[in-house]
Amino acid sequence: MINPYKKHIDQFFEKLLYYRHSSSRIDKVFKKEIELYSADKATIHFASALVISDWTVPTDNGWELNFHTGISTETTKEDYESEIKNISSSQLCLLYAQSFESFERFLKDCLFSRLERDNDIKDYVISLLPKNQNSIITREKMPSGDNLFQVLKKAGGETFKIFTLNNNLGIKFKELWTILSEVRHAITHKESTIELTSINKSDHHFNIFNYLFNSKKISDDKVLIELDFKKFEKLIKRFSEFAFQVYKLISIEENLEWKK
Repeated sequence: MINPYKKHIDQFFEKLLYYRHSSSRIDKVFKKEIELYSADKATIHFASALVISDWTVPTDNGWELNFHTGISTETTKEDYESEIKNISSSQLCLLYAQSFESFERFLKDCLFSRLERDNDIKDYVISLLPKNQNSIITREKMPSGDNLFQVLKKAGGETFKIFTLNNNLGIKFKELWTILSEVRHAITHKESTIELTSINKSDHHFNIFNYLFNSKKISDDKVLIELDFKKFEKLIKRFSEFAFQVYKLISIEENLEWKK
């Protein structure tokens, strides 16, 4: 039997490689930009203002009447390097968030494929769905978040237990999932600000967070998630390896070839 999960892991790998490849090129451009404008004789000053029009006032013979909102910003030579690094970090964080979305899609694709051949998994997924939904499972109805991880855990069986307790990084899969998920949520919904209670649920959680992400303290209970290209490159590698462990363990549980 051809491994039905192979195409899904390949698609995920292709997406992560694209993110790493494009971010590498952007990183080089940013570094050259910083080098250029950090020179002693270089001069630089960027300023921007937000100008808008009012849609519900008369126009000037069809021409918009624009006005200054009073909102403006500027970047001086002294601030330029830190500004570029902040922009780079923000973009890398967004790429990570997209990577996590791709990972969830990979899990859903794999587990939906599994339930089509395994009634126990199918019944388990049904038990996680809202009671008002019928028992016909479609790909669109696959659960997300922690419920999705629970389906993975069940589909992974004994192999999941073995892998999470015995791996070269000493990382427990549930704790890793929690950190990856919490960080994605913070980046997407809180402009990369995350509460310490979300990542410091245990020493293991906090160690995983610090291993995969940079951060800057902004208050007693919050930090700002940051990434530079070196950290992002490492993150993408470890994320890819986590996905491979998932692919491997669910393949083993079905006696499927996973080495090719």
